[in-house]
Amino acid sequence: MSVAILAPRGRDAEVARQLLDKENIASVVAPSVEKLTHYVQNQIGAVLVAEEALIGTEIEALQHSLQMQPPWSDVPFIVLANGTASSRSAAAKLRMDALRNAVLLSRPLHAEELVRAIRSALNARTRQYEARERMVKLEFREQQLYESEAKFHAIADSVDQMIWSTLPDGYHDYYNRRWYEFTGVPDGSTDGEAWNGMFHPDDQERAWSKWRHSLATGDPYEIEYRLKHRSGDYRWVLGRAQPVRSSTGEIIRWYGSCTDIHKIKIAEEQRQLMLVEMNHRVKNTLAMVHAIVSQTLRQADSLQDAQASIQSRIGMMAQAHDRLIQSTWTETKIDEVVEAALVPHRSGQGHFKVEGPDLPIGSKQALALTMALHELATNAAKYGALSIAAGKIHIYWDIIDQGENAVFEFNWVESKGPKVEQPSRRGLGSRMIEQALAGYFNGSAELSYKTEGLSFVLKSLSKGLTD
Repeated sequence: MSVAILAPRGRDAEVARQLLDKENIASVVAPSVEKLTHYVQNQIGAVLVAEEALIGTEIEALQHSLQMQPPWSDVPFIVLANGTASSRSAAAKLRMDALRNAVLLSRPLHAEELVRAIRSALNARTRQYEARERMVKLEFREQQLYESEAKFHAIADSVDQMIWSTLPDGYHDYYNRRWYEFTGVPDGSTDGEAWNGMFHPDDQERAWSKWRHSLATGDPYEIEYRLKHRSGDYRWVLGRAQPVRSSTGEIIRWYGSCTDIHKIKIAEEQRQLMLVEMNHRVKNTLAMVHAIVSQTLRQADSLQDAQASIQSRIGMMAQAHDRLIQSTWTETKIDEVVEAALVPHRSGQGHFKVEGPDLPIGSKQALALTMALHELATNAAKYGALSIAAGKIHIYWDIIDQGENAVFEFNWVESKGPKVEQPSRRGLGSRMIEQALAGYFNGSAELSYKTEGLSFVLKSLSKGLTD
Protein backbone atom coordinates (compact mmCIF):
# COMPACT_ATOMS: atom_id res chain seq x y z
CA MET A 1 0.00 0.00 0.00
CA SER A 2 2.67 2.45 -1.10
CA VAL A 3 2.39 5.57 -3.24
CA ALA A 4 4.40 5.76 -6.47
CA ILE A 5 5.51 9.32 -7.27
CA LEU A 6 6.32 10.46 -10.82
CA ALA A 7 7.17 14.18 -11.06
CA PRO A 8 10.35 14.53 -13.17
CA ARG A 9 10.57 18.37 -13.15
CA GLY A 10 11.68 20.54 -10.27
CA ARG A 11 11.38 19.48 -6.66
CA ASP A 12 7.76 18.19 -6.76
CA ALA A 13 8.74 14.54 -6.25
CA GLU A 14 11.06 15.28 -3.32
CA VAL A 15 8.59 17.60 -1.61
CA ALA A 16 5.77 15.07 -2.02
CA ARG A 17 7.93 12.22 -0.64
CA GLN A 18 8.92 14.24 2.43
CA LEU A 19 5.32 15.22 3.05
CA LEU A 20 4.16 11.59 2.88
CA ASP A 21 7.01 10.43 5.13
CA LYS A 22 5.88 12.97 7.70
CA GLU A 23 2.38 11.45 7.58
CA ASN A 24 3.81 7.87 7.81
CA ILE A 25 2.66 7.03 4.29
CA ALA A 26 5.11 4.80 2.41
CA SER A 27 6.20 6.10 -0.99
CA VAL A 28 8.55 5.28 -3.80
CA VAL A 29 9.81 7.65 -6.52
CA ALA A 30 9.56 6.47 -10.12
CA PRO A 31 12.19 8.07 -12.34
CA SER A 32 10.26 7.36 -15.54
CA VAL A 33 6.91 6.29 -16.96
CA GLU A 34 8.46 2.92 -17.69
CA LYS A 35 9.29 2.43 -14.00
CA LEU A 36 5.83 3.65 -13.01
CA THR A 37 4.34 1.05 -15.38
CA HIS A 38 6.33 -1.60 -13.53
CA TYR A 39 4.91 -0.43 -10.18
CA VAL A 40 1.37 -0.50 -11.58
CA GLN A 41 1.88 -4.03 -12.86
CA ASN A 42 2.91 -5.05 -9.34
CA GLN A 43 -0.25 -3.56 -7.81
CA ILE A 44 1.01 -0.30 -6.30
CA GLY A 45 -1.36 1.26 -3.77
CA ALA A 46 -1.79 4.66 -5.49
CA VAL A 47 0.01 6.91 -7.95
CA LEU A 48 0.91 10.61 -7.58
CA VAL A 49 1.89 11.89 -11.02
CA ALA A 50 2.54 15.30 -12.57
CA GLU A 51 0.47 15.96 -15.67
CA GLU A 52 3.48 16.84 -17.78
CA ALA A 53 4.98 13.36 -17.11
CA LEU A 54 2.15 11.71 -19.04
CA ILE A 55 3.36 12.99 -22.41
CA GLY A 56 5.38 10.71 -24.67
CA THR A 57 5.29 7.27 -26.25
CA GLU A 58 5.87 5.42 -22.96
CA ILE A 59 2.40 6.44 -21.80
CA GLU A 60 0.90 3.81 -24.15
CA ALA A 61 2.60 1.01 -22.16
CA LEU A 62 1.14 2.44 -18.95
CA GLN A 63 -2.32 2.61 -20.49
CA HIS A 64 -2.01 -1.00 -21.69
CA SER A 65 -0.92 -2.10 -18.21
CA LEU A 66 -4.02 -0.45 -16.71
CA GLN A 67 -6.25 -2.25 -19.21
CA MET A 68 -4.71 -5.59 -18.22
CA GLN A 69 -5.45 -5.15 -14.52
CA PRO A 70 -7.61 -7.93 -12.93
CA PRO A 71 -11.32 -7.11 -12.62
CA TRP A 72 -11.08 -6.21 -8.94
CA SER A 73 -8.10 -3.80 -9.36
CA ASP A 74 -8.49 -0.13 -10.16
CA VAL A 75 -5.29 1.79 -9.33
CA PRO A 76 -6.18 5.33 -8.13
CA PHE A 77 -4.23 8.22 -9.74
CA ILE A 78 -3.76 11.70 -8.23
CA VAL A 79 -2.68 14.02 -11.03
CA LEU A 80 -0.97 17.32 -10.30
CA ALA A 81 -2.66 19.31 -13.07
CA ASN A 82 -1.45 22.29 -15.03
CA GLY A 83 -4.01 25.04 -15.32
CA THR A 84 -7.77 24.63 -15.36
CA ALA A 85 -10.02 22.14 -17.14
CA SER A 86 -11.09 24.77 -19.69
CA SER A 87 -7.49 25.27 -20.81
CA ARG A 88 -6.81 21.53 -21.21
CA SER A 89 -6.53 20.18 -24.76
CA ALA A 90 -8.54 17.28 -26.13
CA ALA A 91 -5.41 15.09 -26.21
CA ALA A 92 -4.73 15.88 -22.53
CA LYS A 93 -8.29 14.95 -21.62
CA LEU A 94 -7.92 11.62 -23.44
CA ARG A 95 -4.73 10.92 -21.48
CA MET A 96 -6.62 11.60 -18.23
CA ASP A 97 -9.48 9.32 -19.28
CA ALA A 98 -7.04 6.53 -20.08
CA LEU A 99 -5.99 6.45 -16.42
CA ARG A 100 -9.58 5.21 -15.62
CA ASN A 101 -9.49 6.30 -11.95
CA ALA A 102 -7.90 9.74 -11.73
CA VAL A 103 -8.38 12.74 -9.43
CA LEU A 104 -6.98 16.12 -10.59
CA LEU A 105 -5.37 18.48 -8.09
CA SER A 106 -4.54 21.92 -9.51
CA ARG A 107 -1.30 23.69 -8.69
CA PRO A 108 -0.22 25.47 -6.55
CA LEU A 109 -1.01 22.56 -4.21
CA HIS A 110 -1.87 22.77 -0.52
CA ALA A 111 -0.19 20.06 1.61
CA GLU A 112 -3.34 19.10 3.55
CA GLU A 113 -5.31 18.78 0.34
CA LEU A 114 -2.68 16.42 -1.13
CA VAL A 115 -2.55 14.24 2.00
CA ARG A 116 -6.32 13.95 2.14
CA ALA A 117 -6.47 12.97 -1.54
CA ILE A 118 -3.76 10.32 -1.08
CA ARG A 119 -5.38 8.89 2.10
CA SER A 120 -8.70 8.70 0.28
CA ALA A 121 -7.06 6.91 -2.65
CA LEU A 122 -5.30 4.42 -0.33
CA ASN A 123 -8.53 3.74 1.59
CA ALA A 124 -10.30 3.03 -1.69
CA ARG A 125 -7.41 0.76 -2.68
CA THR A 126 -7.68 -1.08 0.68
CA ARG A 127 -11.34 -1.74 0.03
CA GLN A 128 -10.39 -3.18 -3.36
CA TYR A 129 -8.07 -5.69 -1.69
CA GLU A 130 -10.70 -6.54 0.89
CA ALA A 131 -13.22 -7.10 -1.86
CA ARG A 132 -10.69 -9.33 -3.64
CA GLU A 133 -10.20 -11.42 -0.49
CA ARG A 134 -13.95 -11.82 -0.07
CA MET A 135 -14.24 -12.75 -3.73
CA VAL A 136 -11.46 -15.34 -3.42
CA LYS A 137 -13.13 -16.85 -0.36
CA LEU A 138 -16.47 -16.85 -2.12
CA GLU A 139 -14.98 -18.51 -5.18
CA PHE A 140 -13.31 -21.08 -2.93
CA ARG A 141 -16.56 -21.78 -1.15
CA GLU A 142 -18.39 -22.02 -4.45
CA GLN A 143 -15.78 -24.49 -5.65
CA GLN A 144 -16.15 -26.47 -2.43
CA LEU A 145 -19.93 -26.39 -2.79
CA TYR A 146 -19.69 -27.52 -6.40
CA GLU A 147 -17.35 -30.37 -5.48
CA SER A 148 -19.56 -31.31 -2.53
CA GLU A 149 -22.67 -31.34 -4.71
CA ALA A 150 -20.83 -33.32 -7.37
CA LYS A 151 -19.81 -35.89 -4.76
CA PHE A 152 -23.35 -36.02 -3.37
CA HIS A 153 -24.85 -36.56 -6.83
CA ALA A 154 -22.25 -39.21 -7.64
CA ILE A 155 -23.01 -41.08 -4.40
CA ALA A 156 -26.77 -40.58 -4.65
CA ASP A 157 -26.84 -41.89 -8.22
CA SER A 158 -24.67 -44.91 -7.39
CA VAL A 159 -26.85 -46.38 -4.61
CA ASP A 160 -29.77 -48.70 -5.29
CA GLN A 161 -32.20 -46.39 -3.50
CA MET A 162 -34.34 -43.46 -4.52
CA ILE A 163 -32.91 -40.27 -2.94
CA TRP A 164 -34.75 -36.95 -2.78
CA SER A 165 -34.55 -33.63 -0.99
CA THR A 166 -36.86 -30.71 -0.27
CA LEU A 167 -36.77 -27.13 0.87
CA PRO A 168 -37.75 -26.40 4.52
CA ASP A 169 -41.41 -26.03 3.47
CA GLY A 170 -41.41 -29.49 1.90
CA TYR A 171 -41.06 -28.41 -1.74
CA HIS A 172 -39.36 -31.29 -3.58
CA ASP A 173 -36.55 -29.98 -5.76
CA TYR A 174 -34.22 -32.95 -6.22
CA TYR A 175 -34.49 -36.65 -7.10
CA ASN A 176 -31.61 -38.94 -7.95
CA ARG A 177 -31.34 -41.02 -11.10
CA ARG A 178 -32.74 -44.12 -9.39
CA TRP A 179 -36.07 -42.32 -8.79
CA TYR A 180 -36.53 -41.62 -12.48
CA GLU A 181 -35.41 -45.14 -13.42
CA PHE A 182 -37.96 -46.67 -11.01
CA THR A 183 -40.91 -44.41 -11.83
CA GLY A 184 -40.16 -43.81 -15.52
CA VAL A 185 -41.41 -40.21 -15.29
CA PRO A 186 -39.68 -37.28 -17.08
CA ASP A 187 -37.06 -35.28 -15.18
CA GLY A 188 -38.61 -32.58 -13.04
CA SER A 189 -42.18 -33.82 -13.47
CA THR A 190 -42.51 -34.72 -9.78
CA ASP A 191 -41.02 -31.51 -8.35
CA GLY A 192 -43.03 -29.57 -5.80
CA GLU A 193 -46.13 -31.45 -4.66
CA ALA A 194 -46.51 -33.62 -7.77
CA TRP A 195 -44.74 -36.49 -6.00
CA ASN A 196 -47.90 -37.43 -4.08
CA GLY A 197 -49.63 -38.34 -7.33
CA MET A 198 -47.15 -41.22 -7.72
CA PHE A 199 -48.62 -43.01 -4.69
CA HIS A 200 -51.43 -45.52 -4.76
CA PRO A 201 -54.76 -43.65 -4.38
CA ASP A 202 -55.46 -45.51 -1.13
CA ASP A 203 -52.10 -44.34 0.33
CA GLN A 204 -52.05 -40.68 -0.76
CA GLU A 205 -53.94 -39.08 2.13
CA ARG A 206 -52.06 -41.15 4.70
CA ALA A 207 -48.70 -40.17 3.16
CA TRP A 208 -49.70 -36.49 3.00
CA SER A 209 -50.85 -36.49 6.63
CA LYS A 210 -47.61 -38.07 7.82
CA TRP A 211 -45.49 -35.66 5.75
CA ARG A 212 -47.39 -32.59 7.00
CA HIS A 213 -46.85 -33.75 10.57
CA SER A 214 -43.08 -34.04 9.99
CA LEU A 215 -42.91 -30.59 8.37
CA ALA A 216 -44.82 -29.05 11.29
CA THR A 217 -42.88 -30.77 14.08
CA GLY A 218 -39.51 -31.63 12.58
CA ASP A 219 -40.04 -35.29 13.49
CA PRO A 220 -38.36 -37.85 11.21
CA TYR A 221 -40.58 -39.11 8.40
CA GLU A 222 -41.11 -42.85 7.97
CA ILE A 223 -43.94 -44.61 6.18
CA GLU A 224 -44.66 -47.61 3.96
CA TYR A 225 -46.71 -46.93 0.83
CA ARG A 226 -47.24 -48.19 -2.70
CA LEU A 227 -45.34 -46.26 -5.36
CA LYS A 228 -46.18 -46.41 -9.04
CA HIS A 229 -43.55 -48.33 -10.99
CA ARG A 230 -42.64 -47.55 -14.60
CA SER A 231 -44.46 -50.77 -15.54
CA GLY A 232 -47.74 -49.25 -14.30
CA ASP A 233 -47.87 -51.54 -11.26
CA TYR A 234 -47.68 -50.25 -7.69
CA ARG A 235 -44.80 -51.56 -5.57
CA TRP A 236 -44.33 -51.27 -1.83
CA VAL A 237 -41.55 -48.90 -0.73
CA LEU A 238 -40.30 -47.62 2.62
CA GLY A 239 -40.10 -43.82 2.69
CA ARG A 240 -37.82 -42.07 5.19
CA ALA A 241 -36.65 -38.48 5.66
CA GLN A 242 -34.53 -36.52 8.16
CA PRO A 243 -34.27 -32.74 8.58
CA VAL A 244 -30.95 -30.90 8.33
CA ARG A 245 -30.73 -28.03 10.82
CA SER A 246 -28.63 -24.86 10.98
CA SER A 247 -26.43 -23.94 13.94
CA THR A 248 -29.45 -22.19 15.45
CA GLY A 249 -31.63 -25.29 15.14
CA GLU A 250 -33.65 -24.07 12.17
CA ILE A 251 -34.53 -26.66 9.52
CA ILE A 252 -32.77 -25.71 6.30
CA ARG A 253 -33.46 -28.85 4.26
CA TRP A 254 -34.99 -32.33 4.25
CA TYR A 255 -33.21 -35.36 2.81
CA GLY A 256 -35.15 -38.55 2.18
CA SER A 257 -35.03 -41.97 0.59
CA CYS A 258 -37.41 -44.56 -0.86
CA THR A 259 -36.43 -48.22 -0.50
CA ASP A 260 -38.08 -50.88 -2.64
CA ILE A 261 -39.47 -53.41 -0.11
CA HIS A 262 -42.04 -55.00 -2.40
CA LYS A 263 -40.49 -58.48 -2.31
CA ILE A 264 -40.14 -58.32 1.47
CA LYS A 265 -43.73 -57.14 1.84
CA ILE A 266 -45.08 -59.89 -0.40
CA ALA A 267 -42.95 -62.44 1.43
CA GLU A 268 -44.41 -61.28 4.75
CA GLU A 269 -47.93 -61.57 3.40
CA GLN A 270 -47.19 -65.04 2.05
CA ARG A 271 -45.67 -66.05 5.37
CA GLN A 272 -48.79 -64.94 7.21
CA LEU A 273 -50.99 -66.81 4.75
CA MET A 274 -48.79 -69.86 5.13
CA LEU A 275 -49.06 -69.72 8.92
CA VAL A 276 -52.83 -69.52 8.69
CA GLU A 277 -52.86 -72.36 6.16
CA MET A 278 -50.54 -74.48 8.27
CA ASN A 279 -52.70 -73.93 11.33
CA HIS A 280 -55.72 -75.01 9.32
CA ARG A 281 -53.90 -78.03 7.89
CA VAL A 282 -52.58 -79.17 11.25
CA LYS A 283 -56.02 -78.99 12.81
CA ASN A 284 -57.50 -80.95 9.93
CA THR A 285 -54.71 -83.54 10.10
CA LEU A 286 -55.11 -84.00 13.84
CA ALA A 287 -58.86 -84.37 13.37
CA MET A 288 -58.26 -87.00 10.69
CA VAL A 289 -55.76 -88.86 12.90
CA HIS A 290 -58.25 -88.78 15.76
CA ALA A 291 -60.98 -90.20 13.50
CA ILE A 292 -58.67 -92.90 12.13
CA VAL A 293 -57.58 -94.03 15.58
CA SER A 294 -60.99 -93.96 17.21
CA GLN A 295 -62.83 -95.63 14.32
CA THR A 296 -60.14 -98.27 13.81
CA LEU A 297 -60.10 -99.19 17.50
CA ARG A 298 -63.88 -99.57 17.57
CA GLN A 299 -64.03 -101.77 14.45
CA ALA A 300 -60.83 -103.84 14.71
CA ASP A 301 -61.03 -107.50 15.69
CA SER A 302 -57.87 -107.20 17.77
CA LEU A 303 -55.37 -104.64 19.02
CA GLN A 304 -52.80 -106.13 16.64
CA ASP A 305 -55.07 -105.52 13.66
CA ALA A 306 -55.88 -102.02 14.94
CA GLN A 307 -52.17 -101.24 15.32
CA ALA A 308 -51.39 -102.36 11.78
CA SER A 309 -54.29 -100.40 10.29
CA ILE A 310 -53.46 -97.27 12.23
CA GLN A 311 -49.77 -97.43 11.28
CA SER A 312 -50.60 -98.02 7.64
CA ARG A 313 -53.12 -95.19 7.40
CA ILE A 314 -51.01 -92.67 9.28
CA GLY A 315 -47.96 -93.70 7.23
CA MET A 316 -49.87 -92.98 4.04
CA MET A 317 -50.86 -89.57 5.45
CA ALA A 318 -47.18 -88.87 6.14
CA GLN A 319 -46.26 -89.74 2.55
CA ALA A 320 -49.00 -87.46 1.25
CA HIS A 321 -47.72 -84.63 3.44
CA ASP A 322 -44.19 -85.16 2.12
CA ARG A 323 -45.43 -84.69 -1.43
CA LEU A 324 -47.32 -81.55 -0.47
CA ILE A 325 -44.25 -80.09 1.20
CA GLN A 326 -42.23 -80.76 -1.95
CA SER A 327 -44.89 -78.94 -3.96
CA THR A 328 -44.95 -76.02 -1.44
CA TRP A 329 -48.41 -76.98 -0.14
CA THR A 330 -50.19 -75.22 -2.97
CA GLU A 331 -50.99 -77.84 -5.54
CA THR A 332 -49.56 -80.94 -7.20
CA LYS A 333 -50.41 -83.22 -10.15
CA ILE A 334 -53.08 -85.90 -9.92
CA ASP A 335 -50.97 -88.53 -11.68
CA GLU A 336 -48.21 -88.01 -9.09
CA VAL A 337 -50.73 -88.54 -6.30
CA VAL A 338 -52.04 -91.77 -7.87
CA GLU A 339 -48.59 -93.20 -8.55
CA ALA A 340 -47.35 -92.42 -5.04
CA ALA A 341 -50.41 -94.11 -3.48
CA LEU A 342 -49.95 -97.25 -5.62
CA VAL A 343 -46.19 -97.71 -5.07
CA PRO A 344 -46.56 -99.93 -1.96
CA HIS A 345 -48.97 -102.20 -3.83
CA ARG A 346 -47.15 -102.71 -7.12
CA SER A 347 -45.76 -106.24 -7.38
CA GLY A 348 -44.64 -106.32 -10.99
CA GLN A 349 -47.55 -108.58 -11.98
CA GLY A 350 -49.34 -105.91 -14.01
CA HIS A 351 -52.30 -105.49 -11.72
CA PHE A 352 -52.78 -101.77 -12.49
CA LYS A 353 -53.77 -99.87 -15.58
CA VAL A 354 -53.61 -96.09 -14.98
CA GLU A 355 -54.58 -93.44 -17.50
CA GLY A 356 -55.76 -89.86 -17.44
CA PRO A 357 -54.63 -86.28 -18.25
CA ASP A 358 -52.02 -84.43 -16.24
CA LEU A 359 -54.34 -82.26 -14.12
CA PRO A 360 -53.44 -79.97 -11.22
CA ILE A 361 -54.97 -80.83 -7.85
CA GLY A 362 -55.10 -78.79 -4.65
CA SER A 363 -53.31 -79.78 -1.46
CA LYS A 364 -56.37 -80.79 0.55
CA GLN A 365 -57.81 -82.75 -2.39
CA ALA A 366 -54.43 -84.49 -2.88
CA LEU A 367 -54.33 -85.54 0.78
CA ALA A 368 -57.90 -86.86 0.69
CA LEU A 369 -57.38 -88.73 -2.59
CA THR A 370 -54.18 -90.30 -1.25
CA MET A 371 -56.02 -91.63 1.79
CA ALA A 372 -58.91 -92.92 -0.35
CA LEU A 373 -56.57 -94.74 -2.76
CA HIS A 374 -54.73 -96.24 0.18
CA GLU A 375 -58.01 -97.60 1.58
CA LEU A 376 -59.07 -98.97 -1.82
CA ALA A 377 -55.69 -100.60 -2.45
CA THR A 378 -55.52 -102.06 1.07
CA ASN A 379 -59.02 -103.49 0.71
CA ALA A 380 -58.15 -104.91 -2.74
CA ALA A 381 -55.03 -106.56 -1.32
CA LYS A 382 -57.06 -108.23 1.43
CA TYR A 383 -60.24 -109.15 -0.38
CA GLY A 384 -60.22 -107.92 -3.98
CA ALA A 385 -58.29 -107.87 -7.22
CA LEU A 386 -54.85 -107.56 -5.61
CA SER A 387 -55.38 -110.72 -3.56
CA ILE A 388 -54.86 -113.01 -6.55
CA ALA A 389 -52.37 -112.98 -9.43
CA ALA A 390 -55.00 -112.57 -12.17
CA GLY A 391 -56.70 -109.56 -10.61
CA LYS A 392 -56.83 -106.25 -12.47
CA ILE A 393 -57.55 -102.66 -11.42
CA HIS A 394 -58.31 -99.97 -13.97
CA ILE A 395 -57.84 -96.42 -12.69
CA TYR A 396 -58.78 -93.60 -15.03
CA TRP A 397 -59.94 -89.99 -14.86
CA ASP A 398 -60.86 -87.19 -17.23
CA ILE A 399 -62.72 -83.90 -17.64
CA ILE A 400 -66.18 -84.58 -19.05
CA ASP A 401 -67.59 -81.79 -21.20
CA GLN A 402 -66.01 -78.35 -21.10
CA GLY A 403 -66.84 -74.80 -20.12
CA GLU A 404 -68.07 -73.47 -16.78
CA ASN A 405 -69.91 -76.73 -15.93
CA ALA A 406 -67.08 -79.09 -16.86
CA VAL A 407 -67.15 -82.20 -14.67
CA PHE A 408 -64.17 -84.11 -13.31
CA GLU A 409 -64.68 -87.89 -13.02
CA PHE A 410 -62.34 -90.35 -11.30
CA ASN A 411 -62.84 -94.15 -11.50
CA TRP A 412 -61.44 -97.19 -9.72
CA VAL A 413 -62.66 -100.47 -11.31
CA GLU A 414 -61.58 -103.94 -10.15
CA SER A 415 -61.99 -107.09 -12.27
CA LYS A 416 -60.90 -110.77 -12.45
CA GLY A 417 -60.67 -110.93 -8.70
CA PRO A 418 -62.61 -112.92 -6.12
CA LYS A 419 -66.37 -112.71 -6.15
CA VAL A 420 -67.53 -109.58 -4.35
CA GLU A 421 -70.19 -109.62 -1.67
CA GLN A 422 -71.98 -106.64 -0.12
CA PRO A 423 -70.40 -105.97 3.30
CA SER A 424 -72.55 -106.38 6.38
CA ARG A 425 -71.33 -103.12 7.90
CA ARG A 426 -69.69 -99.93 6.64
CA GLY A 427 -66.17 -99.46 7.96
CA LEU A 428 -64.05 -96.36 8.44
CA GLY A 429 -62.42 -96.84 5.05
CA SER A 430 -65.75 -96.87 3.23
CA ARG A 431 -66.98 -93.78 5.01
CA MET A 432 -63.66 -92.01 4.41
CA ILE A 433 -63.85 -92.78 0.71
CA GLU A 434 -67.47 -91.80 0.19
CA GLN A 435 -68.06 -88.98 2.66
CA ALA A 436 -64.70 -87.32 3.34
CA LEU A 437 -63.48 -87.52 -0.23
CA ALA A 438 -66.77 -86.17 -1.61
CA GLY A 439 -66.60 -83.29 0.86
CA TYR A 440 -63.04 -82.30 -0.09
CA PHE A 441 -63.93 -82.27 -3.77
CA ASN A 442 -67.35 -80.63 -3.28
CA GLY A 443 -68.84 -83.48 -5.32
CA SER A 444 -70.14 -87.04 -4.97
CA ALA A 445 -68.37 -90.36 -4.32
CA GLU A 446 -69.88 -93.84 -4.53
CA LEU A 447 -68.66 -97.37 -3.93
CA SER A 448 -70.35 -100.18 -5.90
CA TYR A 449 -70.01 -103.79 -4.69
CA LYS A 450 -70.64 -105.57 -7.98
CA THR A 451 -70.18 -109.31 -8.15
CA GLU A 452 -67.47 -109.08 -10.83
CA GLY A 453 -65.51 -106.52 -8.84
CA LEU A 454 -65.64 -103.45 -6.64
CA SER A 455 -65.84 -100.09 -8.37
CA PHE A 456 -65.62 -96.51 -7.20
CA VAL A 457 -66.52 -93.26 -8.96
CA LEU A 458 -65.84 -89.68 -7.84
CA LYS A 459 -67.52 -86.76 -9.60
CA SER A 460 -67.18 -83.02 -9.07
CA LEU A 461 -67.04 -79.81 -10.99
CA SER A 462 -63.55 -79.41 -12.46
CA LYS A 463 -62.95 -76.32 -10.33
CA GLY A 464 -63.37 -78.59 -7.30
CA LEU A 465 -59.92 -79.99 -8.04
CA THR A 466 -58.20 -76.90 -6.64
CA ASP A 467 -60.81 -74.98 -4.62
